Amino acid sequence: MSHLIRVSRIALFTGLIIVLPASILLANDVSERVIKTGTFDDDLYLAGGEVELQATVNGDVSVAGGELDLDGEIKGDLMAAGGKVILRSLVSDDVRVAGGEVDVQASIGDDVIATGGRVRLDRNAKVGGRAWISGGDIRIGSQIAQELRAAGGRIVLTGHVQGDVYLRSKQIEIGPGAVINGNLYTHGPREARIAEGATIAGEIKHTEVKVPVAKIVGRLIGVALVLFIGLMLAAVVLYLLFPNFSQRASQSLRNEPWPCLGFGLAVFAATPIVIILLFSIAVGAWLALLLLAAYLMMLLLGYFTGALFIGEAGLRLIGKTEPNKTWRAIGLCVALLLLAIINAIPLIGNLIFWLVLLGGMGALKRQMYLAYKQS
Repeated sequence: MSHLIRVSRIALFTGLIIVLPASILLANDVSERVIKTGTFDDDLYLAGGEVELQATVNGDVSVAGGELDLDGEIKGDLMAAGGKVILRSLVSDDVRVAGGEVDVQASIGDDVIATGGRVRLDRNAKVGGRAWISGGDIRIGSQIAQELRAAGGRIVLTGHVQGDVYLRSKQIEIGPGAVINGNLYTHGPREARIAEGATIAGEIKHTEVKVPVAKIVGRLIGVALVLFIGLMLAAVVLYLLFPNFSQRASQSLRNEPWPCLGFGLAVFAATPIVIILLFSIAVGAWLALLLLAAYLMMLLLGYFTGALFIGEAGLRLIGKTEPNKTWRAIGLCVALLLLAIINAIPLIGNLIFWLVLLGGMGALKRQMYLAYKQS
């Protein structure tokens, strides 16, 4: 069952990666708020901060946005992704949806694949095919014509399922009024809680799944170690590519720490505001995306610059007043390691993290400005 759930997630996210960018690139309408009514005889692509669809679409619909409210009738497939998704449309074919909150109140002709933080299939919803659901909190009160497969943190089933049901969770509840005309298979650390009034026509089979804490912790440590090594390699490569510029930025932070810190704070606070303003203007969306990418890169490079400053300060303490590139690269790696350890300390670690980030970011931007003036 876990394999099939993973397959459903992979299929959903693969589709979202491929199709949803078309919602932006090929969108019939892109703005902060999009409202579509009437009848459309072709496929429909929509993107926006808030998207409302109250139309008949004689084709497929792909939609992406912050809040999606989808109503009307869709004669083809629906693919949607958003922070909050409410689906009331009559959909003739398949539905693939992802979001922070997913609320399905629709009649769906064929299969539905849904994933999100909270996923709810309303009691008025109908699924003509299979339902594959994954999420943190899952509540299923709908009618499902074929099998149901779900995996999540908590699953509550109160609907009617004509086929077999496969549930994987640490907390499974079969509520009163639930009807399963097939078998019930559950996987988790404890058996499902089955309320009086629930009807299960087939067999009930539970497979106990113990949580391998030590294995999970080991994997997390391994992932963190790989990410940290990658971070150090990226820092060293960037330094070796731009050694002179990096050293001047570090020197600027050493000579004028407070102006660099103030400049970094100003850039850190002002840039997101500019990005939001550009996103609110339709013609500024692409510029906003470019600025957002540059801003994220600047945060990373700023932290590297602050770490380089700390590494060079450490080298001076051991008598390396004029270190070569190799020593500076070693100092950079040691500084990143020390910062990773210090950042684990509550309050003090957070304070040092922000001082390094903002100081390095300010020094980097200041050096970029000086280089621009000289050119």
